[in-house]
Amino acid sequence: MLTSYAIAFAAMLGTVLCYPEGRVVNGTATAIRKYPFMVSLRTASGAHSCGASIIAPRWILTAAHCVNGRTPSQVSIQFAASIIDRRGAHLAQVKRFVIHENYKPSGAYINDIALVELQNALVYDYIRIAPVALPDANFEVPQTELGAVGVLLGWGLNATGGVYMATLQEVTLKIFSDSECSTRHDGDTNANHLCAGVDEGGKGQCTGDSGGPLLYKGSIQLGIVSWSIKPCGIKYYPGVFTKVSHFVGWIRQHVDAVV
Repeated sequence: MLTSYAIAFAAMLGTVLCYPEGRVVNGTATAIRKYPFMVSLRTASGAHSCGASIIAPRWILTAAHCVNGRTPSQVSIQFAASIIDRRGAHLAQVKRFVIHENYKPSGAYINDIALVELQNALVYDYIRIAPVALPDANFEVPQTELGAVGVLLGWGLNATGGVYMATLQEVTLKIFSDSECSTRHDGDTNANHLCAGVDEGGKGQCTGDSGGPLLYKGSIQLGIVSWSIKPCGIKYYPGVFTKVSHFVGWIRQHVDAVV
């Protein structure tokens, strides 16, 4: 592990490192009524750790690295909340995790996707509690729409070394082609990854945004925040997401088996 001195020295040299993510950089405050599927994954102490989204009354979609190595008793979710708080209301306990069987945390976080089953079903009011729309299986953004707008949601850090946001944030990003995604990350991404950012840098995912959704056309979840190059929002290196459309069959296999 790098010492604090080594980290500081690397930063002076302009070195960028790859880690799972946290808060939205340069986002704006938004409301759960606009995105009623958004939830916060919490640690045993009640602190926010990752974003996630409701996909069924008992099921939450997130990144594998957000729950890998934890037990269900160490995680809860806070839902129906624009502002998250350790002592907040609308909490749900977790029954189990389903982590993708081919998840590989080393390198580029291959198959970084997981399901969280709740002990009790959520009751939709379609105002502050509702499921996100999933894309069609194997959907790809049409070539004519590459560069299209994606919306990232999260409570993560506002910058590397910054602070977590108590109020839900949203930021508009550009969706990159798979080839551009791979080129910018020196071949470390594959067809199951999706990239989104802005050409000028300064916007995107950060620590604490992991597991949260990237939306397409305002309501369809195309991506799950997986990893990025630090510092957060650095120019040229868009954030990397798990491409949800490539895992729709896997999601349905597990969710449909029990709902």
